[in-house]
Amino acid sequence: MHRRFVYALSACSLGFALPSMGFSSLAAQQLSELTVSEANAQMDLWLRPYRRPDDNYTNGTQILAVLGGAPIWGKLLARSATACNVPHAADRACTSTDLQLAQDMYTPTSARSSAEPIVGERPYAGWLYASATGRVATATRSDAVTLELGVTGTPSLAEKVQTAWHSLIRYQRALGWSHQIPFTPGILVGYEHDAQPFGARIGGGQVLSIMPHVGATAGNVLTGATAGVDARFGYHVTTPWASGPGRPADHVAVYGLSAVRADWVGYDLFLDRPTSNPTEYVSKLPWVGQYEFGGGLRLWTWQVEYRAVTRTREYVTGRTVEPYSVISVSWRGVS
Repeated sequence: MHRRFVYALSACSLGFALPSMGFSSLAAQQLSELTVSEANAQMDLWLRPYRRPDDNYTNGTQILAVLGGAPIWGKLLARSATACNVPHAADRACTSTDLQLAQDMYTPTSARSSAEPIVGERPYAGWLYASATGRVATATRSDAVTLELGVTGTPSLAEKVQTAWHSLIRYQRALGWSHQIPFTPGILVGYEHDAQPFGARIGGGQVLSIMPHVGATAGNVLTGATAGVDARFGYHVTTPWASGPGRPADHVAVYGLSAVRADWVGYDLFLDRPTSNPTEYVSKLPWVGQYEFGGGLRLWTWQVEYRAVTRTREYVTGRTVEPYSVISVSWRGVS
């Protein structure tokens, strides 16, 4: 049954992609961005190696493809908008479709020292998912709706991927994956609004961007809401939403970034659902804070970005803070 669901998930992913691309409109539906991201606390370069945790949110890998336009959903929700890959005025709305395939892994603090659950530590969990996001954006505003489907348990492949990687790099393996959260099909729907009410320019190039954002998610994986503010500063700064139109043709951009946000968590499957062993259960905290800093560099159509993320305690018996880092490498078209 698990295998059949994985096959169904793959079919659904293709179902998202093919209508969005619309083979009849393939010539107009150009790939405008391709990004590969890796999240892991072992990349916390501001911490000494022995202080970098490799548990709780232990790893996240994402592959994102952004397609300009929306020949299916755009006809229903954004009739007057053009495709983001088509030249247009910066203040005019355009549409894009984001397709993503990703995997997240979670392990308890004692993952490498104990094969049995320990009271007060979060359970092992894996989440393999595909998502499709429809976005309507201008140069200073973005509204996006996301549908996400995935699986937990053995079909998430978290145990196999982590074990194979740790074996390859000769790193101590996690011992208790047999206690992971069991197979569960997951679905969630999310909405996010971003804006840039303030930006500063020097000599025609933007050097500062302040961007508040709000969002909400509902589903059997995560139900909650978020609000925060992002800031970017540097040389030829642009808004971070991938589909934002009016991206400058400058070949070089260098920027720093910082962000702060607050999350309200009504339900989190990875904390609220017990595993086969009732010992492995934690009490979730409803409010979680997050702050981050980092920077990026764009050279022609290639871009690399590093973000150092710190989250406050997510459950009563968790650490005071949970740091991890994200490195992203992107190919981005230039309008």
